[in-house]
Amino acid sequence: MVKVKGVNIFPGQIEEVLKDIDGASSEYQIFIDHADGKDVITLFVETPLKTKKDRHALEKAIKDRIKSVINVGVVPKAVEVGDLPRSEKKTTRVFDYRY
Repeated sequence: MVKVKGVNIFPGQIEEVLKDIDGASSEYQIFIDHADGKDVITLFVETPLKTKKDRHALEKAIKDRIKSVINVGVVPKAVEVGDLPRSEKKTTRVFDYRY
């Protein structure tokens, strides 16, 4: 669990949102930064979609769905399948660079 913008965010919540969106893989990573006095959440999601148009539509769907379900804004980034690191043990999904 991580607290961002006064909202508790659990990785399981992100997984639940992503599994309901066509084109989004279950592989994701969250990067939290502090820029210009605000917390910024960047969500990298693997997708098999190839065209820029399809990826942009996926990013918009993810952004809108997370805002409505978790009530926090994110900057989604669709990446190729295999771009995010894998681990045989528990994968680290949240990277907090605010401190």
